[in-house]
Amino acid sequence: MKKLGKICKQTFISPIALSFWIPVIIMTAYFAGRHMAPFGSSTILTVDLGQQYLDYFVQFKHTLLSDPSSFIYSFSSGLGGDMVSEWSYYLMSPFNLIFLLASPKTIPVWILLVTVLKIGFAGFSMAWLIQKMGWLSNYWIPLFAINYPLSAWFIANDLNLLWLDTAAILPLLIWSLERLLAGKGWTLFATFLTATIITNYYIAWMIALFLCLYLPWRLLDTTIVVRRLQAIAQAAKAAAISVLLTMWLWLPTYVQLRLGKTTHNSSWSLHFDNNPIFLLLKLVPGSFDFDQMQTGQANFLVAPIIILSLWAYFAKRQTKIFEKIFALVIIAILFLATCFAPLTLLFHGGQYPVWYPARFSFIISFFFILLAAKGFTPDWQPGLIARTVFLLAVLALTVWASSQLLKVTYLDKLALLVFLFFYLATVLVLITFQMGPAKLILLTLTTAGFLTINVAKTLNHLSYLTNASYQAGSSRLLAASSAAKQNDRSWYRISQGMSRTYNDGFLAGFKAGSHFSSLLPAQSSSLFQNLGQVSGDSRIAYLDGTTVSDSLLAFKYYLQPTNALSGQSSYLRQSNRPDYDQAKIVASGNGWNLRQNSTALAPVYAASDKALQSPYSVRYPLGNQKYLLGSLVGNPSQDLLYQAPLQVGALDNLTISNRITGGTIQKVNKKQNGTVAFTFTPTTNDSYYLNIGGALDLNQVDIRLNGEKLTQSTAFQHTIDLNLLRNQANKEQILTVTLKNGANSRYLDDFTLYYFDEKAVNQDLAKLQQHPLKITQSNSRRISGTITTTADQSLIMTSIPAAPGWQAKLDGKVVTTKTVMKGFLAVQTKPGMHHLTLTYTPPFFLLGVIVSAFTATFALLRHFFNKNRTGVLRQR
Repeated sequence: MKKLGKICKQTFISPIALSFWIPVIIMTAYFAGRHMAPFGSSTILTVDLGQQYLDYFVQFKHTLLSDPSSFIYSFSSGLGGDMVSEWSYYLMSPFNLIFLLASPKTIPVWILLVTVLKIGFAGFSMAWLIQKMGWLSNYWIPLFAINYPLSAWFIANDLNLLWLDTAAILPLLIWSLERLLAGKGWTLFATFLTATIITNYYIAWMIALFLCLYLPWRLLDTTIVVRRLQAIAQAAKAAAISVLLTMWLWLPTYVQLRLGKTTHNSSWSLHFDNNPIFLLLKLVPGSFDFDQMQTGQANFLVAPIIILSLWAYFAKRQTKIFEKIFALVIIAILFLATCFAPLTLLFHGGQYPVWYPARFSFIISFFFILLAAKGFTPDWQPGLIARTVFLLAVLALTVWASSQLLKVTYLDKLALLVFLFFYLATVLVLITFQMGPAKLILLTLTTAGFLTINVAKTLNHLSYLTNASYQAGSSRLLAASSAAKQNDRSWYRISQGMSRTYNDGFLAGFKAGSHFSSLLPAQSSSLFQNLGQVSGDSRIAYLDGTTVSDSLLAFKYYLQPTNALSGQSSYLRQSNRPDYDQAKIVASGNGWNLRQNSTALAPVYAASDKALQSPYSVRYPLGNQKYLLGSLVGNPSQDLLYQAPLQVGALDNLTISNRITGGTIQKVNKKQNGTVAFTFTPTTNDSYYLNIGGALDLNQVDIRLNGEKLTQSTAFQHTIDLNLLRNQANKEQILTVTLKNGANSRYLDDFTLYYFDEKAVNQDLAKLQQHPLKITQSNSRRISGTITTTADQSLIMTSIPAAPGWQAKLDGKVVTTKTVMKGFLAVQTKPGMHHLTLTYTPPFFLLGVIVSAFTATFALLRHFFNKNRTGVLRQR
């Protein structure tokens, strides 16, 4: 019984255990209070967690249990893309193994559980460091430790699950470094540094910069007994081994970054991105909201006990002056990095963060807690000078903050009263009690209370997806994907007029045309621009396809929304595709139809090598599609695309310049809506498309055809094509453009009407359907089969995005791949029957695996050699 009692104490009520359980209980209580599943009708899903990460977690399970090859590559990510790099950023958390128990229906519940566990783990690791360093003992440990998992950074970023592990490992990494400095070897430091890099290389970079500051600061401590140069050498050796052990992951990721993010330049000029003085407001609980998520300042709030105990550290006589000065230098550098451009870029890997600014600010909170724990003693009381400074500072900040209430969106009077009360209460407890249980209990209550209020006020600023809304989207996508698989076992993509997120392909397990990733290659974005699809630095969306683009890209099915989509499910409707209204329905469900594209090509087929010279223009995507199709059939100059006339029918509170295309519409009365009606009469039953240039901002603009609203994304800065109608020959059409509140004028950039000659298009597509690749074997990274090429179709053309890493074997021999329209993979051949194998391996992945394997083998052999040698010496 005694042994059982000891185990229970260590598990539930020991200082380290409480440091885990207190944040877990606080966060669980909050989530339950917000009725998040499984506690109610809401979910924990918000912003990127619901729009991006959830789908990755489903893909994680699919990869481990169903398709290991999708760890390398996936056709569910925007026509296809590298996955090793995506795993290294999104999916290397060991906590993700919990998602193996989840299903797409229940995954919001499991995400909540993982979130709570990660935050609890951060409290555990912080307590472990404090205890092992001997700075505090017993139940004084959780008083300081819970400040880390409940700091403002963890709460504001609780939705960014991919960052939490690495930040939670930081205290254990520092503990292992302290062991190194104590002369206990570098192996543990190398182990935790390896774990840091693997869990998230991005956050690991920030921690590495901090280590470059932390190590020299600790070497100023007079209690360090090892020789300084020896400690630096051992730390460098451990770091080098960690880098080599993780090369299999970060090296191919670095290559992908070079293809994507690093192609976007950032200014390294000497300037401040924000006003540092406003960082003081971040000490107020709840100092975070949706605006701060986009372009705000660093989140580093901790409880008053931490801020007040910093005085104890800097006032401690046993601490040498040079150590204190260097600590101030570290604090200054960290705060400057939140606002001074060169340091901001340095800590963020050379690129400004897109949303979630100052992503390293958990390091500020950590360093504050570390200094406070190192300086605080249970009997510490602030002296007269300290009390005076604290009182004046708190009152001054409260008064100044109250003057900013109308300027700063996240501040309110209640938050200021909470700030003032808890700081004054903490000071009162410190000066009233010298030491003892009463002091500890009161400080713990004020600390936990302050942090709990910050949790509530911070997360109350965010809105969350209801479980009904999530289920409405996920259930329909899963049903449609399942129906497609039952109907057709061949290789195909599904085009979407109904979508929940850009990563639906991961959630429902189908080959998709959209993707949202921080590692999106720049070439993928350019390819989508050239095809008239929505694209940006981190997302691509295949929403407004044509008969030509759908067929060339192997979109054999179209997921069509129906009129049953309404209420909470209306957001799923993403685009209009009237060209599918007469297509065969192969499956249907509540709010959706799955229609077949009879002209879709195979993913690999024989075509004319004239496609290698196919021109393209970023301003004329329909022209690109015309030239590409014509080139593929060997007739680049073929007439396939025609312009149709538009006329101004009526104006309401608008003026228009003397032309439509390239003209300007402007409101007469800016306080009211303004509408222009364009008229046109189709002369054929072909599909008609509206060309819209990137300079025509569709925000606060309503476009309707014959009174029916045309759904269109506004997330583009390049030309797109809006699918308008089909089978409407000789029927007058009215296209209205309405400028709503906030849109006073718009430039009609490339505002032009076009139509394809579908008879000629279908003839061309039928020709390209003659010699498809007969697939004999395929998985997520490989396609293999036989294909026949002819004299006029000697090029093996694919709808696979060209990328470094693709290897083609033709009749058993490696051949050089080609690129069509700077986007598609192709292979040139001689006429005849061929066996083709296309295989994707991330660039430098194999090199990284070899180096990491060699390093691991060498390290293990060295370990066993040293162990045996030590045993022999002991026997002697």
